[in-house]
Amino acid sequence: MTASYVSVDGGKSELRLLVSTGAERQYAVGPGMAYRPGEDGVARILDSVRAAAESVRLPAAPAGVVVGLTGVPGDPGPRGRLGSLLEEFFAGPVLLVEDSLLAHAGALRGAGTVLCVGTGTAVLAVGARGGSVKLDGWGPLLGDRGSAHAIGLAGMRAATAARDGVGPPTELADRLVAELGGTDLASLQRFYRDAALVARTAAFARAVLEAAERDAVARAICAEAAESLAALASAAVARLPDAGRRVSCSGRVLAPGNLLHSLLAANLSGLGLDLVAPLATSLEGGLTLLHSEEPYRALLREGDHA
Repeated sequence: MTASYVSVDGGKSELRLLVSTGAERQYAVGPGMAYRPGEDGVARILDSVRAAAESVRLPAAPAGVVVGLTGVPGDPGPRGRLGSLLEEFFAGPVLLVEDSLLAHAGALRGAGTVLCVGTGTAVLAVGARGGSVKLDGWGPLLGDRGSAHAIGLAGMRAATAARDGVGPPTELADRLVAELGGTDLASLQRFYRDAALVARTAAFARAVLEAAERDAVARAICAEAAESLAALASAAVARLPDAGRRVSCSGRVLAPGNLLHSLLAANLSGLGLDLVAPLATSLEGGLTLLHSEEPYRALLREGDHA
């Protein structure tokens, strides 16, 4: 009988699930898991996994399950509880890790540095001998440099500055009004009361990237984001030299060929680093982890899982 594996990649905007059985691949999507006051996230994570699993045929006895999460609980209690509940749901052992590890294993399958750039930003460098360095991952208030949220927020702030006449003109001003549905008090209150405020702000990054080809303000925002991401990669490699020159990325913000991707490649080149295309997705990276391939085996032994 062909073994089945389940790989889950959960971020702030969405959760993706893969069931792999030989050559067959089943994919599904569930809601994201942004932090909310007063919650440890366990129930929200489980709800998202269940929602995604409804549209696939889960194996009765999977050979392995890996769950990589942006919001993996940091406290031992909730983390252990989540692991137990996931094992009950999947009817088998679950490897619970941070989503950056899935992204790295998918993109590079070996030594190098991966920029995980989605709603937030996390950077993971893995050395040839299995050492690792993690940078950023501070969240939207303290870090997430170069992320969709950082770009979207910068675009929104530039738009309001332009409307108030204290910043340079930009087409982002009209785009923001369309996003808000107006500039009156009621529109602003709806915006700030939105439970998905972080994801909604990050979504405005698309408007910034689209405008950047012809709008100087939007282009400057993208240039700053690219510089921030390149600086993070350089700092990670400086701390872990045996990670080498290879840098890859994960996340739709850095789609190959878009302006941000091109600016990042130029910045990395200037720092002596090479931007390479990801070999596979984060979900496929989860399968690499389940097979305990090097250099990830050492990381898993060191406790980067539940």
